[in-house]
Amino acid sequence: MPREAILPPEFDWLAGKISYLQRQSDIELSASCPVCGGSVHQGGEWPDRFRIFLDNPPRVWCRHCFYQRFADQEGASRIVDPVLLERRHKEQVEHEEARKRSAERALEYLRSSQLWQSYNENMDDAARAIWRRRGIPDSLQDYWQLGYDKAHVFWRNGAEFTDATLTIPIFDESWQALNIKHRLMHPPDNYGKYRYELRGAAGGYLYRTTPEEPLDGHVIAVEGEVKAMNVAVRGGSSQGTIVGIPGTNPGPEVIAQLKGADRVTLVMDPGAKAAGIKIAKAIGIAKCRLLETVMKIDDGILATDMSERKLAQLLRGATVLSAFVGGR
Repeated sequence: MPREAILPPEFDWLAGKISYLQRQSDIELSASCPVCGGSVHQGGEWPDRFRIFLDNPPRVWCRHCFYQRFADQEGASRIVDPVLLERRHKEQVEHEEARKRSAERALEYLRSSQLWQSYNENMDDAARAIWRRRGIPDSLQDYWQLGYDKAHVFWRNGAEFTDATLTIPIFDESWQALNIKHRLMHPPDNYGKYRYELRGAAGGYLYRTTPEEPLDGHVIAVEGEVKAMNVAVRGGSSQGTIVGIPGTNPGPEVIAQLKGADRVTLVMDPGAKAAGIKIAKAIGIAKCRLLETVMKIDDGILATDMSERKLAQLLRGATVLSAFVGGR
């Protein structure tokens, strides 16, 4: 949870060149880098590659591009002190190992507590009605173990707030939980409406509507979990194995799971054609098709009460990208 910080006077030369300044400890701040940038991570975490050290001597260092400078140094330097670099590299490795241990403990707790089942048990008729309005019948709400949390805790700008959320557990091919995705019902301005239960999910997760099904035939990869559910509700498995991808910039672990498919039909939101082509190139463009729709696929399904036959016809109309883009 970000703890916003104020730029110390000795680092005034960084003003206007960095963003997302936050405090990591009493003697260390982090931010985006003035040289190589950095953006908000998939799970909502702020960029933290650029480090500002307040101990003696005050200095900065980017663990991505290795830019460094002492606070009182004239000009900028990419010349790295090998002793300092080695020390920072060791610290980075230790930090990453600690992060992995923490993530493993959090995942172990998530699985042992079966938290998603608690959210599913919160599903009174009002909560189920919300899911029904989003196209998911009660039987599949339980099959997918969807849930509801009336007051989930979030952090923004160092302050706590709560919001009701719809919950989507994400399972691997063995039905082992990987994470839980929360859909905020009333997200604040400039705050994403989706958040993971376990943080640090850069690149997100592949959402399997039938986790046990292998991804080796025709895979229909839909932008967004709820949209994938709606395609599955209306089309079932007759169309192919249906999965949801986390937005327009899925991580390499998501892409890797799609590479084994014989054919992939990408169903993207309107205006996401370029992102779809980029994803297809990462998967292997020769095996990919891209479906462009005039509205989001779940909105179209619900607005027209789309039949299974009509959905199949729509999917068959997806563009063969190898012919459209050329190359592999």
